[in-house]
Amino acid sequence: MEFPVLVNATDQSDRKAATTVQAWIGRVSRFTLVSLMALVLATPAMAGTLYRYINEKGYQEIGYSVPPHLVPNGYDVIDESGRLIRRVAPQLSEEEYAIKLERERKLEACEKARERVHRRYETMVDIDNAEAQFENQLAESLKNIQANLDYTSTELGKQQSQAASLERSGKLIPKNLLEAIDASEEIINTLTAQKQAGERSGVEKAAEFDEERRVFQLGGCDEERLAAVN
Repeated sequence: MEFPVLVNATDQSDRKAATTVQAWIGRVSRFTLVSLMALVLATPAMAGTLYRYINEKGYQEIGYSVPPHLVPNGYDVIDESGRLIRRVAPQLSEEEYAIKLERERKLEACEKARERVHRRYETMVDIDNAEAQFENQLAESLKNIQANLDYTSTELGKQQSQAASLERSGKLIPKNLLEAIDASEEIINTLTAQKQAGERSGVEKAAEFDEERRVFQLGGCDEERLAAVN
């Protein structure tokens, strides 16, 4: 004899709730699946991406891909209405790339030069005044060097004359006199080098001031302006 299974109210409620949840999940799953299928089917039309490029014969061509051997020539990415999305520039040769790098280097150097010059000077007159001040300082420095050079040369002449007189008379030239002659010659060599360096710096600085004037007058560093000035 089989006895009926006793199910209390709580068990019946739980089973009913579980059945309801499973049914709801099933409906949601079916809805989600249908939605995903619709989305997948609609994707090609919604996200239609085309490529516009120049074919081997030189004619413009549009397709869903670019032939690999034509990719280096560059291409446009467009949508189905023909609107440009992105432009991929042609690949550069080694020579073209080197020229590009050099052009970018010059433009960067120009921008830095303009920033430096405009930070240092407010007007062209300021550049003229700075150059005049440098020339005055250099002239004064060269004047002092020349005065020391003349004095030392005179002293050297006296020392050499004294040594020659002693030598003619058959006397030994004192060690301190020989050392004095050596010291005078060394001073003259040093002063001469300083004078030459100062004169070179004057020429170089004049060129620098001319360059600062040129840079100061640049309205910008685009290639057109650079070509007009150079």
